[in-house]
Amino acid sequence: MTEDKNGVKNGEANTEMAPQEDGTKVPLTDNECPEAKFTQSDPPNGDARIDMGTVPTFSGLTKEELMKYSDDPFWVRLRWGLFIIFWLGWVAMLVVAIVIIVQAPRCAPQEKLEWVQESAILQYDVVNGVDADNSGDVNPNDVVEMAKVLGMTSIYLEDLISPLDFEKESATYDSAEIKKILDVAKENSLNVVTDFVPSQVSPDNNWYKNDSYKDFFIPNSGGEFNFSNPNLISALTEVLQNVWLSQGVKAFLMANADTQELRDARDSINAALKDEADGAVVSNVTDMSNELVSGFNAEMYKTFLDEHVSDWTYYKYNPKVAESKITPEMVRLVTMSLFLVPGTPILSGVDKNYLASQKEEIKQLSDIRMKESIKIGTMTFVNTTNEDVVAFARIPVLKGTPGYAVAVNMNSVNNATIDFTTIKGVDESGDVSLEANYGEDPADKAPRGKQDLSSVSLGPYEGIVVQFVPNL
Repeated sequence: MTEDKNGVKNGEANTEMAPQEDGTKVPLTDNECPEAKFTQSDPPNGDARIDMGTVPTFSGLTKEELMKYSDDPFWVRLRWGLFIIFWLGWVAMLVVAIVIIVQAPRCAPQEKLEWVQESAILQYDVVNGVDADNSGDVNPNDVVEMAKVLGMTSIYLEDLISPLDFEKESATYDSAEIKKILDVAKENSLNVVTDFVPSQVSPDNNWYKNDSYKDFFIPNSGGEFNFSNPNLISALTEVLQNVWLSQGVKAFLMANADTQELRDARDSINAALKDEADGAVVSNVTDMSNELVSGFNAEMYKTFLDEHVSDWTYYKYNPKVAESKITPEMVRLVTMSLFLVPGTPILSGVDKNYLASQKEEIKQLSDIRMKESIKIGTMTFVNTTNEDVVAFARIPVLKGTPGYAVAVNMNSVNNATIDFTTIKGVDESGDVSLEANYGEDPADKAPRGKQDLSSVSLGPYEGIVVQFVPNL
């Protein structure tokens, strides 16, 4: 083993102080640094392992050290400042939240129409059918085609239930034909509507002749049902459920529920049918033929609508019959407006000619009818001194849905001007959705496009539907 010039043998660690540049020696350890220990490798090979002691870590101030600053003016002011800022911020956020809640528009009630209310209903004449699909003959598929081109999802088969036996179809219908129509309707998701059983039956009715059912009738009434009898309600519910709902007949029109007993019976049966298969029993049915008579005018029409728009009426409406009493132009204006008021039109008298000439306009009205403002929006008449005009606005209850302004001029000679902006929520302008000019050649008048709702001009026998963004 040799020695270097410092006298250190190979394989031994040098434990002396390391020289600095100025020649002084610096100790490898002191009181503030961990002690370094040099260990000779085993076996000796000239290398050394250095073992450093544990480096002390900072553990924060002690309680005694912190208490020195607890009463220091700077830290006291800082603590109070942060405390005040925190609570001011919290109170500010609370105030802002309350302001947002108060000023935000209230959510509209989530109203929803029953299916029997939404679509206009097409009355289908099984006896005098229409070759709507141009197949060369009248068949059950025609009812599907007619409903499709008119934009309707419900069909009405008048007096389908026999007044003599509630489990059978009326004698005016062919059993095999009715079954085919009901099957085709069900396959194509068409809802079938018919009339409720009569409130008074003839002596030939099978229930009237059955002594076990005698408590179903009011004594000495000649066959008038006692709708306050729960056994009668149960029997009627069972027939409608087991016989008619199973075949696809989903709704039943009760002409009038003008007594408390009838209203209670309607509601009770309606609830049971709805739970069973979304069936329905509805009332408030009005025959428009009693209104569209000679001398009918706009003032009479507005009065009629005003009496019915709050109770959701089912309007039985036959334009062909109406044309025998009033002008065809006025009939078409009634059609345009009747589709867009609260209520459900039951359109009858649709023959091949009517289907060919009116299907596009009826389809447009059916499409507009499905808008939220038409289904559940409010209706407000325009206050106008013109007695020949019926004008109203349908205002939506939900933000983000369009409103509609509807006006018809039933005068055959004079023009009319309507200001819809007098109604709260109607915007200054809108887009024309439908325009019908029956008083002059439509080719003589250019489409309007954008319409100023503060000054809507209508010619004789002209109607208009304008869509607008509501000012809610």
